[in-house]
Amino acid sequence: MSEFILCGPCGYTKENRSAEIWCTVCEEGLCADCEKVHKSIKSSRNHRLISIEDYRQIKDSSVNLDCQDHDKQLELYCKTHDIAVCLGCIPFHHMTCPDVIPLDQAAKNVKRSVALSDLKDTFSSTLHNLQQIITDCVSAMELLNDQRQDIKNTINDTRARIMKKLDDLQTKLLLELDKKYGNCKSDNDKFLTRLKNCESDLSCWRKQTKQLKSFASEVQLFLGTRQINKAVFKEIESVKEWIKYIQNYEMFLKLNPTIMLIKNDVDKLGKISVKKTTTCLSFKEAKADQAQIQLLEPNILSIKQIGIQLKKRFKVKQTSFLTWLSGCTMLRNGSVLIADYKGDNNLMEYNEEGKHIRTIKLSGSPFDISVIDSDRIAITYGSLSQYIEICNIKNNTIEKRAKLKSKCYGISYKNNNLFVVIEDGIVITNMLGKVLSKLDVECGLYLETAVDRIYFTVERNQTVNCISMTGEEIWVHKEESLVGPKGITVDNHQNVYVVDIKSKILVVIQHDGSSSKTILTKADGLDQPQTLHYSKEKNVLLLCNNHECAALYNFE
Repeated sequence: MSEFILCGPCGYTKENRSAEIWCTVCEEGLCADCEKVHKSIKSSRNHRLISIEDYRQIKDSSVNLDCQDHDKQLELYCKTHDIAVCLGCIPFHHMTCPDVIPLDQAAKNVKRSVALSDLKDTFSSTLHNLQQIITDCVSAMELLNDQRQDIKNTINDTRARIMKKLDDLQTKLLLELDKKYGNCKSDNDKFLTRLKNCESDLSCWRKQTKQLKSFASEVQLFLGTRQINKAVFKEIESVKEWIKYIQNYEMFLKLNPTIMLIKNDVDKLGKISVKKTTTCLSFKEAKADQAQIQLLEPNILSIKQIGIQLKKRFKVKQTSFLTWLSGCTMLRNGSVLIADYKGDNNLMEYNEEGKHIRTIKLSGSPFDISVIDSDRIAITYGSLSQYIEICNIKNNTIEKRAKLKSKCYGISYKNNNLFVVIEDGIVITNMLGKVLSKLDVECGLYLETAVDRIYFTVERNQTVNCISMTGEEIWVHKEESLVGPKGITVDNHQNVYVVDIKSKILVVIQHDGSSSKTILTKADGLDQPQTLHYSKEKNVLLLCNNHECAALYNFE
């Protein structure tokens, strides 16, 4: 239920009447009768009145119109200190300020001011960044959960493998135990059999001797005793000889030292480690120094005013028999990075004077590159590999490799996302490599991003295209001089620069796609220009010809 708002003047006279109008200057409600009086009084007839319904939309947005120091109405605005003041503030703090103006003059056309526009942009950018970081956090936790499950599977699989190995070793060792026990038992049984046979023979002969003594004649006993005595003596000698070879057996177990290590020394199956990396999130800051400047025209530079002058031309180091300078960019410190797609898996770094600094070894031949921050770049590998990599060029390590389902060509970084040209469109991924969306557009090899737009060339159609981040067409530029448009970049005024490899020209297109002009030709040293990059920090244009030559241009 809406809050009941009373008429201010009626309330002053102890009457409770419902307000129908709100005065934004007096900051009180007015009934119908009081509204008429309010409009009839000279001092208040120009006050801005709004409906009670509209007031309810802004009543929670507290704006103090009174000076907190002097309890007077704010009537003036000091540009020097960027603050609204009352008449009482002037003698104490603003007597020497040259640009104190009436507050209503400062607020004129506020709805079309750059400050308000920048505030809207800041809200949009910040909310976009927050939504993106939330998405990244959710994706990171999903990835972490997948990693957790993979580790659990590995632990269980390792345990199963160890148990299976132990079972196999146990079976093998038990078989060996039974075999050796069988051999010992067999040898022992042979001796026992012989001894038992000897025992039986001796018992038999003793019985015979006893019978001879009882029933035989003396001659028979004499002869029989001698015969039996020889047999017994022979048997005894045989037993003595056998006894020499009788052995006792003992069985022992010596465990494998590795097994003993597992049993005694190994107290963990493995170790779980966590690697923490910080994700950089850029927030667009409000422009505090542009308060209340009328937004009559966007901050756009007409292409008629654009001219460039050669700063430095240099030859790129050849690392293989063939050279194809397919991608380039500039770091914030002014260093130049150049990708040689036909080279020996190398990324080359030069300074602003064209001096070779170092060669960075990569996992493959790089096609295109884009700067993420001062330490990291994103790399594609063209038709050779279906993945992109984030490389830390400070310590020469690959921080992330993200596999895609298609070959990857042009790449651009914007607002913590990567925009990648693939065979059948453009994919947008986060920094973890998760595909956020796919734009089904016909695209050439290269693209660029700026503010809230995506720009790309289409060589087959001989066009330059501008679309929104969600794929809606904004404008398409086509002209006769663009025969083979390739690399593309955008300056701080959203004017678009395109090189044409067949016409051997550099063209600049007005930010709205309405017009264009050629600013460099073959006569200026362009020979099959392939790729280019505009440095927003240095206000410098980097351009690479297809074979070996690169150049830096200043803007006039």
